[in-house]
Amino acid sequence: MRSTPLSLVALAATGLLLTSCAGSTAAGSSEEGRTVELTTPAGVDITIPAEPRSALGFYTTDLDILITLGFELADTQPIRDDFTSFPDFFPQEELEGLDTFGNFPEFNLEAVLEAEPDFILNGLGYEEDLDGKLQKIAPTYTYNAFDGGDWRDVVAQAAEDLGRQDQWRAWVDQYEERVADIRARLDAADIHPVVADVGYFEGHVTTSCYGVPCLVFADLGLEMHELMNATEDGLPASDDYARLSPEQVGQLDGVDVVFTGADEDGTVWIEHDDALKQNQLWQDLPFVQGGAYHPYNYEMIYGSPSGMDAFLTVVEKALLG
Repeated sequence: MRSTPLSLVALAATGLLLTSCAGSTAAGSSEEGRTVELTTPAGVDITIPAEPRSALGFYTTDLDILITLGFELADTQPIRDDFTSFPDFFPQEELEGLDTFGNFPEFNLEAVLEAEPDFILNGLGYEEDLDGKLQKIAPTYTYNAFDGGDWRDVVAQAAEDLGRQDQWRAWVDQYEERVADIRARLDAADIHPVVADVGYFEGHVTTSCYGVPCLVFADLGLEMHELMNATEDGLPASDDYARLSPEQVGQLDGVDVVFTGADEDGTVWIEHDDALKQNQLWQDLPFVQGGAYHPYNYEMIYGSPSGMDAFLTVVEKALLG
């Protein structure tokens, strides 16, 4: 991780002190200069502006959540180091004109400071030393958006803590309405495939029940292939992922429709790998022969409103046309 010059940190700390002295009020107040005191899931007491004017999302999903919850954004926002811009499925109108800097997996705290945020939303709560460093720049709401659970649970709590329940409920309502509509159309057409989220990493075909794909499949009532819930007992798994060697890919024979990650430029991992092209077991799989695999921007899996909506659209188009 890059270090932040002490002079800049001191300047940021001074700004934070002045903000903390501005007084407090109930969440949701729009009075200029008023603040809100709260305790973050990380156990830190913070004082934030009642209406932040320059909020920064530390990770990509945090930015999307800020937009969904109706925050005004800082003019500069982080993106992943391996991206050139914000994900194309994010709300582009809200992002228009914003500058970017790379901030993951390497953190760029100097650039965060230079963005002059008055509030930071940080979902990387698993990085134990990060919160303290961000608090020196601006009041930071740190939570763990990557604990393996449903991302909606922790964001719902954040929305409540930050006084943005109405904005969160508006997103939930529209998402649930879309899910109900798609489920009804799938039932009416008697479309009930076995699905799987399949990737390719370090010479292994992978599948798992991690993140947004699994949540969307479950919301739609789709049957997921047993390998998506792989364990070390009887199935080849590593952490939350089933890792299939070239000799084991035939275990995916029961999958009807596959959803698979792609890079920002559209490169589909399972489609461009030379080893898979030469693997007859893989080529014989029905979803490979029939082209029943559907790529999506892999950033969708990490859990945010726009990512959830976008992956739901990918599934809708794949199954209903």
